[in-house]
Amino acid sequence: MTLHLFSVIIDSMLCIGGLFVSEDLIFNIRLTYFALEKVKHLYFEKQNLTASQGDLLLYLGFASRVKDEISQKDIEQHFRLSNPTVTGLLNRLEEKGFVKRQKSTIDGRTNNILLTEKSTDVLNQFKSHKEAMDQKIYRGFSNDDVNQLVKYLKNIQTNLKSEDIK
Repeated sequence: MTLHLFSVIIDSMLCIGGLFVSEDLIFNIRLTYFALEKVKHLYFEKQNLTASQGDLLLYLGFASRVKDEISQKDIEQHFRLSNPTVTGLLNRLEEKGFVKRQKSTIDGRTNNILLTEKSTDVLNQFKSHKEAMDQKIYRGFSNDDVNQLVKYLKNIQTNLKSEDIK
């Protein structure tokens, strides 16, 4: 009985403009995002990596499958970060043995950023970690539910990219 009363009080406090925040899509997407980021960051922390370093390794792991060479400029553009910021991230990753720089075969003025065996191992372990998280996230969902959810989220992303939102 007390728990129900507490729930009613909390829900009434979270009511904004007739809409319960707990029912608000954007609010729930943000809460989900924060929870997923927390899990990811805790994983990378155990690997002696900051969240930003982990994100950079994930990008390099993906990009290296679709692109022959990845430069610092590619990283700057992808993350919309300045040259000094990316230089600092790469320096620390290189010091820890997660990346190495190598002259580009296409443009000798450019260094390619390569994953090391150490970073590949961390990314492979992360893949297993992500698969376990997927199982937890989708518990109670049918395959159709998951496909529909992904479809809805992609539609939201497309809508947000449209030119009529400013």
